[in-house]
Amino acid sequence: MSFEQRKARALELLSRTGMARSHYAPPLVRLLWKAGVQVPPPHFQSFLRTTLGAGLWFGTCWALFMWVFFGLRADAATPLSPFAALVGACVAGGLFGIAMASFYARERRKHQLPAWTALDEQKASPA
Repeated sequence: MSFEQRKARALELLSRTGMARSHYAPPLVRLLWKAGVQVPPPHFQSFLRTTLGAGLWFGTCWALFMWVFFGLRADAATPLSPFAALVGACVAGGLFGIAMASFYARERRKHQLPAWTALDEQKASPA
């Protein structure tokens, strides 16, 4: 089964759960799909992959936010050092990544979703 067929099957299963589309196909994932990146929906990714993906994205945004609003202040008594910004971004990204991975893992169990690789077998079996 091709990635697109598997993705369509996964999105069909997720839509039947009653979740909002923005929940099971977030804008960042849809943007990756439009760019040609073959990434499964978040509910079908591993805990580690979700942690790293969400953590890197959030950590990068958090680092940029801290640098723009705190690192560039010339009037600050103690300006934010690049090391402090990096540590803050890593901690924020790590915590956010773990929280999102936990959320998606809980939702996966709650809705009894199959593994990404098991979508091939489900399609072939009679319903």
